[in-house]
Amino acid sequence: MSYPKFIITGDGHLRLGMVTLHRHLMVQGDVCLGGGYWRINHAARQVELSGASSDYGKPQWHHIDKVMLPRDYEGYTFTWLINGKQHPLTEMLPVEYV
Repeated sequence: MSYPKFIITGDGHLRLGMVTLHRHLMVQGDVCLGGGYWRINHAARQVELSGASSDYGKPQWHHIDKVMLPRDYEGYTFTWLINGKQHPLTEMLPVEYV
């Protein structure tokens, strides 16, 4: 069964997908720095990231200089859920859309 999962790569790419395992979001040459789950609220133009990958653990945001988000989501606010509180990624890291 597929679930809404994401990973963060060593070069800062955030990959979203409906997959069975987080490793299915990897491409050759990737280094994974963790992952979790995502939920989209299109009305609010928000993508909420949370949890941890059973394959790679929690995202290691502190190991990247910037996060590269999918261009299809430009204009959406990406947040990281910590203890029930949403933290915008733009407050944590510079963001670029690719």
